[in-house]
Amino acid sequence: MKVKKYNSPMSQYSNYSNTVNLPQTQLDLASYFYQALQNQLPVVVWQLPQSAQQHLMIDFHPPVAQVKPDLDELDKGFLISPFLNANLTKTYFIRADLHLSQGADNQIVSDISPRLSNEHLTMLENWANMPISHYSTINAHFLPQASCPHQEEEIQFKNLVKRGVEAIQNKVFQKVVLSRVKAVDYPTNFDIWLTFKHLCALYPRAFRYIFHLPQIGTWMGASPETLIQVDEAGIFQTVALAGTQAYQTGKPLSEAVWTQKEIEEQALVSRYIINCFKKIRLREFEEEGPKTVVAGNLLHLKTTFTVDTQAVNFPQLGTVMLDLLHPTSAVCGMPKEAALDFIQRYEGYNRNFYSGFLGPVNVAQASHLFVNLRCLQLFRNQIWLYAGAGITEDSLPDKEWRETEIKCQTMLKVLE
Repeated sequence: MKVKKYNSPMSQYSNYSNTVNLPQTQLDLASYFYQALQNQLPVVVWQLPQSAQQHLMIDFHPPVAQVKPDLDELDKGFLISPFLNANLTKTYFIRADLHLSQGADNQIVSDISPRLSNEHLTMLENWANMPISHYSTINAHFLPQASCPHQEEEIQFKNLVKRGVEAIQNKVFQKVVLSRVKAVDYPTNFDIWLTFKHLCALYPRAFRYIFHLPQIGTWMGASPETLIQVDEAGIFQTVALAGTQAYQTGKPLSEAVWTQKEIEEQALVSRYIINCFKKIRLREFEEEGPKTVVAGNLLHLKTTFTVDTQAVNFPQLGTVMLDLLHPTSAVCGMPKEAALDFIQRYEGYNRNFYSGFLGPVNVAQASHLFVNLRCLQLFRNQIWLYAGAGITEDSLPDKEWRETEIKCQTMLKVLE
């Protein structure tokens, strides 16, 4: 495979000096992913829902940049935001110094940024001749040590739910989303890339990813929830996704029965989105749903909102709505400020990237950002699974605990 090479990062985009040959033996994304790990470079691999095309990006200029996302101004890259991110200024941006994409035909298309120096390009050429360590032999070099979760985790979470219901009854807020961690041991012969391949095969309807940010974290997940999407034609979409029950394989979706609590929970998320539209005086939108949808081993209620940004003359809608939406009612609560304050006071741990957002921006003139749900974090001695539940006045602690356990099964299946 030949890729365009530039004389220096200052070269004009139209002036090519020569070519770099990436050897045929190296033409798989796993090789580049492992080399990025070994060289402690920011790296991400992802697949969009219902897509067979896999993408890899490597940023050769660590530490990874932090930006306030402006989808109209950012170069091609990948955004990763933590849950707590006031004004979105702590959003990480993996710049696409190297972008590889591989489809079902296994052909790799490459794009190398003019930011890369000759030294970086030489590194790329040399990777073909460097041995690639198995992940299990290199993870100890960069993964943090996990602290052990409290032994009475179930009791703690149920008590937290009770406290949340009491706050709702006292009119502090209408809804709060509470979460927890489930710590598990590494399976025998764990391999990070094979685990990611398993994830992609299990959940084709989800946004599937794995990323590594040096000194920050290594995460993997399969999110069912679009935060915002703006395609190459300027069509904006966001969704309200809430309500959860186990999916019985083979049972028609039309036979799913939803409780009043679940219907109201989903309606709150939809109203939250509509209120965001009202804040910017946007009235021309299409609303479709709620519909029952499958997400892995779960069913949810989903409503889709669509806006033609060209028709309404609002090209900045994606950036504006991102700032208004995060964190959404589906991961925080309503009203946002009161629910967020409760979470920070009583949840008892740092969610980090769980219930944040992530996704590619300005790739083929489109941006796709997803809420980071159904995810895990890799530590040196453990794997942490994250799950949450929407708490309303009708919530029952035992049922909410079971819901989080069911949600954890999504990623537990990947580790089997």
